[in-house]
Amino acid sequence: MFCSARHRVTAVFRLVLALPLLIALCEAAWSNDYNEGVSLFRSGRYVEAVSLVKPLAQQGDPFAQFAVGSMYDDGLGLPQSFSDALYWYGKAAHQGLVDAQYILARMHGRGRGVEQSASQAFFWFNLAGAGGYPDAPRLRDQHRHQISRQQQERLEAKAVKWQAQHPASFTCRDRNCVYPSWTKKPRWHQLIFLDDVNE
Repeated sequence: MFCSARHRVTAVFRLVLALPLLIALCEAAWSNDYNEGVSLFRSGRYVEAVSLVKPLAQQGDPFAQFAVGSMYDDGLGLPQSFSDALYWYGKAAHQGLVDAQYILARMHGRGRGVEQSASQAFFWFNLAGAGGYPDAPRLRDQHRHQISRQQQERLEAKAVKWQAQHPASFTCRDRNCVYPSWTKKPRWHQLIFLDDVNE
């Protein structure tokens, strides 16, 4: 049995109309898995949290990648591994997650899971600062004296070029994120207040 051309066009048209709904349902399920994973993590059910969050990280969700990095960093639900933490933070940072850029800068600045590098710390703090992370400019400036003026200029130009190639940046400001235990969470609420005052 062959379908007429009209039936094929109608079927394709229906599929095209249904596609956005299907995508929205998938995104909702993805978001629910992430939120459930974070809830499990916060209640101390780390292995269960990993079972929900890590597949999302492997599929490219930057918030899940950040969470998996934190889990490796602290050894909660996954074996502690600074190099694996660095890998997952890096994946999220390269997608534009400002919080991951900040943590990546801190790890390079401290030599946590990677050879200490003031220039890498300076670069990632530049990006995190441009994305609005509260402490990034102050910490970037602490690394200035550790690198030459030429390196600073080159890294600042590299950061500008990176931002032009990756214009989307986003934060955990409006998202429920898992942070490693060795760092403070940003004070986004103070930034909201300052934004309101400046308007």
